Amino acid sequence: MINEREIAALVARFGMGNQLNGGLLLVDDEPNNLVVLRGFLDDEERWQVHSAASGEEALAIAEKVPLDVVVTDHRMPGMTGVDLLEKLRRMRPDVAGIVLTGYADMDALESAINRANAFRFLRKPWEPADILEAIVQACNQVSQRRIIGRLVSLLSERGEMLRASFEEVKRQQQALLHLELVGTVGRLATGVTHDLRNMVTSLREVEYQLSQHATSPELRETFTLGLAHVERLLSTLKTLQDFAHAGKLEIARAPADPADVVRDAVTISRMDLHFRLRRLVVDVSPDLPPLQADRLKLSQALVNLIQNAVQATGKDSTVRIAARPVEGGGVELAVEDDGPGVEPELRARIFQPFTTGKSSAGLGMGLYMARLIVESHGGTIRLVDRPAGGARFELHIPASTDPSTT
Repeated sequence: MINEREIAALVARFGMGNQLNGGLLLVDDEPNNLVVLRGFLDDEERWQVHSAASGEEALAIAEKVPLDVVVTDHRMPGMTGVDLLEKLRRMRPDVAGIVLTGYADMDALESAINRANAFRFLRKPWEPADILEAIVQACNQVSQRRIIGRLVSLLSERGEMLRASFEEVKRQQQALLHLELVGTVGRLATGVTHDLRNMVTSLREVEYQLSQHATSPELRETFTLGLAHVERLLSTLKTLQDFAHAGKLEIARAPADPADVVRDAVTISRMDLHFRLRRLVVDVSPDLPPLQADRLKLSQALVNLIQNAVQATGKDSTVRIAARPVEGGGVELAVEDDGPGVEPELRARIFQPFTTGKSSAGLGMGLYMARLIVESHGGTIRLVDRPAGGARFELHIPASTDPSTT
């Protein structure tokens, strides 16, 4: 993988100078907010600061002046900050966007990631140091992306003699962009995780108070299920943070019965009311070999596949879960549904982050997380078409792997 020293060497070799132009655009419909922002950002030696009171005005400025970073409020009349960054992404794909909002809005978070490819998502009230740090990090990202893009352009001109090198650079570019996405998830997940931990603490207290009073069983069950969903989301975000920080998942290997993995996944999935409205068929072979695996994480991967099947189907549809031994050792865990199947345009990137189908209401991380977990076990995941319609996802887990190789 290309590191910073190698990139610097290539920059020197091809005579590329600074890739940043210093352009910084601030967008907010509140004049006082713009004044405050400019107060600690208007540094002529470092940035050329521009400001706009609306998304339309910001786009007009972006057409005329060079920019590196756009810092925008989200809640603005007419065009929201996410809408602005989405349009700007098509106009100026090399510019990084930072979204400011006073709302703990998961829809805005999802839009900032999926539609606008925002670099950071900061909640109000913010500190000047937070804004400065985010802008500096965004500038570093913009510079690196422009350098990589320019290197690719220069190398592509070398023709047949450099074809092999060019293909390797493209592969490394994709790896860098993938790490960039993962890093974005980690940064965004950090703030959300903090808020969720506080929420879980409060909800547990409410759960205890409900148990001490004469409340209906239906209310207690509904509350318990909601709390379980929040805790599961918190666990997923923590896993994403760990991966973004270390570049790999930590796997706690121990003897694991595949039947127990399936049983755990079904038990967790039953907490979802929508899952209960589906017909469940479980087919676990009696002669499964034991695994050296992280039982909790494998169950999480299977739960993600089950949730995917639930989202793709309607009430009274059938979800099938199967486990069987495979030739050469190991186990195949499979989840299939009788829904409409995966859209053709999603098939090539179905296991990439932020990939969502028409029926999905999430961030598009479930199948990606399943892939990371399976590959961390030395296994593979694939999508298989069902002749009768629907989708089938198969996890192939080796019976045992050497932890030092994964």
